[in-house]
Amino acid sequence: MATDKHSIFTAKSINDILYQLKTVNNLQLIGGATYIKDFPEKALSVRNIPELQEIDKHERFIDFGPAVSLNRILHLGRNAIPSILYDSILSMSNHAVRNMATIGGNIMAKDKRLSLVAPLTVLESTLKFKTQKTTDVIPITKVDSVPANAVLVSIRIPTDEWNVEIFKRLGPSYKITNESASFCFLAKTEKNLLINLKLCFAGPFIFQSKELESKFLGVRLPLSQSVIHDFITIASREFDEYAKDIQYEPILKQQFLNLIAYSLHELT
Repeated sequence: MATDKHSIFTAKSINDILYQLKTVNNLQLIGGATYIKDFPEKALSVRNIPELQEIDKHERFIDFGPAVSLNRILHLGRNAIPSILYDSILSMSNHAVRNMATIGGNIMAKDKRLSLVAPLTVLESTLKFKTQKTTDVIPITKVDSVPANAVLVSIRIPTDEWNVEIFKRLGPSYKITNESASFCFLAKTEKNLLINLKLCFAGPFIFQSKELESKFLGVRLPLSQSVIHDFITIASREFDEYAKDIQYEPILKQQFLNLIAYSLHELT
């Protein structure tokens, strides 16, 4: 279908998508198109392709097709998926928009780190991309955009159990601005010891520090005020170092540190 300025293509399968990516110059794949401000001149909607709408649950992870709507994921229930994933989706827009928006469209949105990036990062999710010749599985932390002539065909999300799971959305509700960001915190404890910790901030940039996550492992609970203070001090320093050449709203750093303090107190 074509308009004066735009051409909209259709496909019935993944192979059909790959063929059109190879033969149509500057073709852009879209899902529900709920976050697109400037519609591309050449677009191919993948939302109605059955292969990309599958949900495959396993013992320790779930595979989601990128065209699965956010509401379909919510309908699985909080007990069936990680709580931070459920809460992040629930924080997005309204029911009608979530019915159109897809998981793939959210995590691959151009120029924005939308709400699912932080939870999928701390959960160590992986993305499967397919070209006409190869299939590659890549950690979400290594993906900035869809590789050339490739299709995102699956998102694998681990479903490990955590003692503390916290998701917080920053900025105005149901709206993406310069003050929008997401924060995630995961902690696993055993015999009053902190044995695993994950945190991520995603907004104008993605901040995750493996050194910070591992520095306090083995600390006995409840955490002392000095340990919490040291953690926040190091987090502040690393945040500044990472973002020193990036423009962002200063309030985001203070909110990030406040959320770390809140999360650590949940362990006490």
